[in-house]
Amino acid sequence: MKAVRTTVSLPSEQYEKLQALAEANGLSVAWVVRQAVGEFLGRVEAEKSYSPLEGASKVGGKA
Repeated sequence: MKAVRTTVSLPSEQYEKLQALAEANGLSVAWVVRQAVGEFLGRVEAEKSYSPLEGASKVGGKA
């Protein structure tokens, strides 16, 4: 599978938690993010629905 590069902006608190998790497990932040996205997409596919506001926390006034 061909990889595609993308850029996302995260609140510093989320990035710091990702970085700590990655470092504690000898992983890269990119690997942790890819795993998280894969798990999220798997849940959405299994549930056959997605509600972007369900359980979302607001950051900068946006959900």
